[in-house]
Amino acid sequence: CIVRKMAAFQVVSASFFFAVALFARCDAFGSGAPDAACVSMQPGHLSDSNDPNSTVSAQNSTSPYSIVLGSSSYTASGTVSVQIVGPVFKGFMIQARRPSMTTPVGSFGTGPTDTQQKTCTAAADTMTHTNTNDKENITLTWTAPSPVVGDVEFVATIAEEKVTYWMNVKSAEITSGSALIKATAFVIMLCLVPTRFPFP
Repeated sequence: CIVRKMAAFQVVSASFFFAVALFARCDAFGSGAPDAACVSMQPGHLSDSNDPNSTVSAQNSTSPYSIVLGSSSYTASGTVSVQIVGPVFKGFMIQARRPSMTTPVGSFGTGPTDTQQKTCTAAADTMTHTNTNDKENITLTWTAPSPVVGDVEFVATIAEEKVTYWMNVKSAEITSGSALIKATAFVIMLCLVPTRFPFP
């Protein structure tokens, strides 16, 4: 009798922990991007809630979403508006990164309703959703790091629905103000230097 009770207890315990783990995995979509997505930006959505291995793949088609920036350059500790434009969506995750890098830079301010700041490597370096309410054309505010870090682009994963999402949605690159000033100064210097071989 004791053996049976222990076996039953083990079965119940295993079922409980499996259910908790499965719920946590599924709930990651509803309450925001999971910590595991900080680098890959892969949400880990499941097509079958009873199968923890049924991870949904990202769409291969061109994303209907785009990231529109309020400026083509930034300065140390300056702010840039970042808008996710496109049809209604449920969830998202966005970071500012140096091209070809995976570490987020800068930080985001408090976002609109249904969004939240997330910490991956530094405070508020990522933005994501808080629920699955419809969202459309949301605008976020990003604060640049100090000192500047060179060119920066915004990278996002955007979920139209739980099983329909696009990864690697990117903005145009923005240049640090100091780099822009240096380039402009260089061009001015070239213009001011008299040509060695003037035209007749």
